Amino acid sequence: MAEQNSPIDVYYDMDIAQICQHFNKSRNTVDKAVAKLVKNYPDKGWKFKNPETKRITIKAEGVEKLSTYFRKEKQEISTVETELRMEIDKLNALLQEKDKTIANLEILYNERLKLELDKSQQTFLLEQKTKDEKITELDTKINEQTHQLDEQNSKITEQSDQILKQSEEISSLKTENQMLQDEKQEVNTQKEDLESQLSEYRKKEEEYNSKSFFYRLTHKFSLS
Repeated sequence: MAEQNSPIDVYYDMDIAQICQHFNKSRNTVDKAVAKLVKNYPDKGWKFKNPETKRITIKAEGVEKLSTYFRKEKQEISTVETELRMEIDKLNALLQEKDKTIANLEILYNERLKLELDKSQQTFLLEQKTKDEKITELDTKINEQTHQLDEQNSKITEQSDQILKQSEEISSLKTENQMLQDEKQEVNTQKEDLESQLSEYRKKEEEYNSKSFFYRLTHKFSLS
C-alpha cells in the first residue's frame, strides 16, 4: 500500500461517499464496484482506510478504473434498473388497483351512507306524518269536544234562562198567591163578621119569636 502522505494519494484520494456523489450511484452499487476493483487488482493498493479519519478512500487510478466498471456494467445496471422499474410498475399497478379499490369502497360507502340517510329520512318523515296525523286526529277530537261543550253551555244557558224565567214566574205567582191569601184572609174576616152578625141576628130573632104575640106586635118595628 502506498504511503498516505504521498502527494498523488493526498491529491487524488476520494472516499466512498464522494464516489457515490461523483458518479450519482447508490452506496450498494459503489461497494460492489469497489469489491470488484480490489478483486481484479489486489496488488495496486488503490483502496485503503485512513487510520485517523477512519474513512475508506480510493486513489485516483482506482477511481478512473471504477468509471470504466460503471461504463462496462451500464447494460447490466440497466437490466437491474429495468427489473426495478418492472417491480416499481407492478407496485404502482398494485397501488393503482388499491386506489381503485379504495375509491370503489368509498363509492359503496357513500352509496350505503346515502341509502341509510334516505332510510332515516323516510323513517323520520313517516314518523312525522304519523305524528301529524295523530295531532290532526287529536285536533279534530278537541274541536268536536269543544263544539259539544259549546252546545252544552248553550243548553245550560238556555236552561238557566228558563229557570230564571220560571223563578220570576214563581215569584210572581207567590206574590199573587200572597195577595190572594191576603184577600182570602180579608174575605174570611168579613165572613166571620157576617156570620157573627148573622148569629147575633138569629139569636135576637129566636128571642123575639119566643115572646108573646102582643109583645111582638108592639115591638115589630123595633126589630127592623
